[in-house]
Parts: sequence; C-alpha cells; structure tokens
Amino acid sequence: MFTFPKNLMSQKTPLAIALLFCLMVLLLVVTGLIITFLGDKFSNPVAALRICTVIQDILIFFTPAVAVAMISTRYPATLLAVDKLPDLRMTLLAVLALLFSIPFMNHIVEWNKHLTLPESLSSVEQMMRQMEEAAESQIKLLMGGKSVGNLIVNILIIGIMAGFSEEIFFRGALQRLMTVGGKAPHLMIWIAAFVFSAFHLQFFGFFPRLLLGAFFGYLLWWSGSLWLPVLLHSLNNSIVVIAEWRNTSGDEVADINRIGVDSASASDITLVAVSIVMTAALLFMISRRSRQIS
Repeated sequence: MFTFPKNLMSQKTPLAIALLFCLMVLLLVVTGLIITFLGDKFSNPVAALRICTVIQDILIFFTPAVAVAMISTRYPATLLAVDKLPDLRMTLLAVLALLFSIPFMNHIVEWNKHLTLPESLSSVEQMMRQMEEAAESQIKLLMGGKSVGNLIVNILIIGIMAGFSEEIFFRGALQRLMTVGGKAPHLMIWIAAFVFSAFHLQFFGFFPRLLLGAFFGYLLWWSGSLWLPVLLHSLNNSIVVIAEWRNTSGDEVADINRIGVDSASASDITLVAVSIVMTAALLFMISRRSRQIS
C-alpha cells in the first residue's frame, strides 16, 4: 500500500481540507457568474453547454486542488500523486475489473433509479426526481449530435477532461489530504467517495456513483498514482458517451448500459453473478499486486 513520504505535509491538514472546499465554493460562485454571462453570447445551446462544462472542470475542480497542493507542501505533485505512473499489470487488471463490473453496476443503477422514499417524504422525492430529470436532459443535450466529430468532442470533454478534473479534486486532493499518515485509509476512501457522489446532487444515481468513487479511491491507494483512477474514470465516462452516441445514431448494437438488466432471465442472473465474482477476484489481484510492488 502507498504511504506518504515523511515531512510531506505539515500538521495543518484540516486547514488544507477546509481551504480546498472554501476555494471550490468561491469558484463555484465565480463559475456561475461566468456561465450566466456567456449564456447570452451563444446561439448554439450545445456549444454553450460544452464551453461551460470545460470552465466548470477547470475552475471548480482543477484549480482548487492544484492551489491547495501548492500552498500545503513543497511537493505538490507528490501530494496529488501525479509524479509517478501506475504499474502496467495493475492497470490492465483495473481495466478488466471495470469491464467485468458492467452487468453488476447496471443492476445497481437500475435498482437505485427505482428507489422510493416514505410517503411522508413524497414532496422531497418529487423534487429529487425533477432535479434528476433536469440533470439527465442537460447531459443528453451535451452529448447531442450524431457525427463522429461530436463523439470525439464528447469523449474529450465528458470522458477525459471530466475524469481528470474530478479525480484530481476528489482523489488527488481530498482523499490524499485525508489519508496523510495512513490513518484509517478505508474510512477516508469511502468518505471521499461519498462526497464525490453527493456533489453530483443525483440521489437516484447516488449508490452506483458511490461504488465507482470507492473503486477509484482504492486504485489510488493501491497504486500511489492518480493516473490510474484518472484512466479508469475517463474510460468509464467514455463508455457511457459511446453508448449514448450509438443510441442517438440509431445503431442496432445492444446498449452496453442495459447488459444484465433488460430481463429477469436465468442468463441475466448468471451474468450478474459472474460479474460480481470476476470483479471481486480482479480487485483481490490488484490488491495483491500492490503489496508485491510496494
């Protein structure tokens, strides 16, 4: 398992975490003002949304993470874990784990989507579902377009850039700050994953995003390199983008996001069971590999 070098951080880690969130909130407000200003300058809503998404990634996630790392230590690249590349075998195992987890994760997505709150909280549930629908409509608008050019742009923005910016904030800065000294790493990984999922404000997608966040967090902990969760996050987002693009283009190929959930047949149940077993086995192999190279 990866541990921090001695004297990497001062004893002011809680202040660094507080500063991280203060900067994020401040830049969230600034981003809102910029987006409001730019919203009146573009006649093409898709182009405007893409530009706003890039601005959000840079200001809300990337900038606070880098700023806090530079303020907190003389070794900001080490704090953010961007100063080393992950082990190749571990990377291949992680990619396989992500791919094998798809049927199981699709099942979690479907289950979470149909969760209901108690009758006494029906108004809260209605509000949450309206927020969910608004977010989904924004994502569909962002991923609009049937051309290959649109696909490439969406992979760059939603896949690669979002994957990098979110990972450098939630894993590179937040999780790394919380795990300075190696204290309670498992708890901190799950806390960072919880914050990551909660930030998206999508309750009916909360649990699959929580599991993904924990997966990315453990990859960072096992490898000591932010580039591994960045790669897997970008790959996961890109798979979603490609699947949506194929659906928009009228492609007859089966939707990868529906594998294992379109029916309750024995084959689907078996597929999900195999997905769970293989994913768990691959995660164990990644963990064991981390001990071999540490």
